[in-house]
Amino acid sequence: MVSNVQEEYWFFVSPQEELPLAGSVEVDMDLPRIMHFFAEMGALDASALRRGLADYLLKAPSMFHDIRQFLGLSDKRAYLDLSYIASRTPHPTSNTSLCGCQPWTLARHPLEFFVSLLHPAKPMEVRRSAALMLSDYLMKHGLETAAPSFADMSEDTLRLLYLRLISPKEYQQRAAKRRGHGCEAALAKILVEIGLPTIPEDKASNPMGARDPNVDLNSMTITARTAGTTYSFDTVIADGGLPRILVQSLIHTSDPGQYGVNKSDETVAVAREVAAWTKNNPERPVELWGLLDGVGFSENKPQTLNKLLSNVGHFVQLRTLFKAGLRAHELGLTVVDGIVFEDGLGADAIDFMAHSYVPKGVPVLSKSRIDSLQRKTKIIKAGAASLVIAI
Repeated sequence: MVSNVQEEYWFFVSPQEELPLAGSVEVDMDLPRIMHFFAEMGALDASALRRGLADYLLKAPSMFHDIRQFLGLSDKRAYLDLSYIASRTPHPTSNTSLCGCQPWTLARHPLEFFVSLLHPAKPMEVRRSAALMLSDYLMKHGLETAAPSFADMSEDTLRLLYLRLISPKEYQQRAAKRRGHGCEAALAKILVEIGLPTIPEDKASNPMGARDPNVDLNSMTITARTAGTTYSFDTVIADGGLPRILVQSLIHTSDPGQYGVNKSDETVAVAREVAAWTKNNPERPVELWGLLDGVGFSENKPQTLNKLLSNVGHFVQLRTLFKAGLRAHELGLTVVDGIVFEDGLGADAIDFMAHSYVPKGVPVLSKSRIDSLQRKTKIIKAGAASLVIAI
């Protein structure tokens, strides 16, 4: 039987595949094109491969993305490596590096930045220098030996290799961030449906592109980002134009690692500042909510999840999004006329959630009771329960 918040978290946690994606993840590949590439490169001897590969990339820049996948290079691994290499590769026509950075600054550039150096709009000297740099990089990671081996495979074998070994790895990397944003969008959608003003306004419809608001915790106002002074939040629920609830999202479907520990420490520090603000400004209280989910927290509960649950004022998961509406009702920000729990939760879990989170005056209804209500209502699906809101 669920008896505390830690047990609650693990009872309602969602496995990776159930967490929603923001948008879609494309990992399709043109296998006939990559087969033709391997056949052409596999026929070249070592002395001709470097230049032949550079010439191929100049004609088909986007092929770099396909090639590096077959060499086991992730998007992140490639752009970090190339950011380093390009900062130390002389620019062919100016007194700087190929990427325009000095070696001691080492700016991080996305992978598309390097592929764009091959574009026909760029000066030929730059295109040639970039093509040779990318060619050297692919050869360093085994293209010379890989190309003939891949060239000997049938299309069916190559497709099986891509689907079973390459595509899942690429998919997981691209999907991880989108799952976090997908959960943020799911929460934002519920907040909008129950009539709460959210910042940014487009979080529900554009979770990947919405700009996270920055809050000055000394004045509890939304302001421009200032390093060391403001904190970024995934969503802010406003009351009279001022922050009332600050939402931080931490979704971990795999090992949170040191990043998760550091992010948890930061959230705890923010929680202390929010609590201090509310104590000193009782006329304008502010709460910190955590949007927490994912089985990855099981890798290091003490330094991540347990610490978060002990410090955030309120937390919700994908399956307990209804808690956001119930707490907003309790704070007087909206009105919830009832809640209907899914039968599949079980009586013990429903009793725990009803006792812990359903405010007095909000009835726990059955589906049949909704039909008998004498007023017009809208039913908002919010995880493993539905909220009943009067129209």
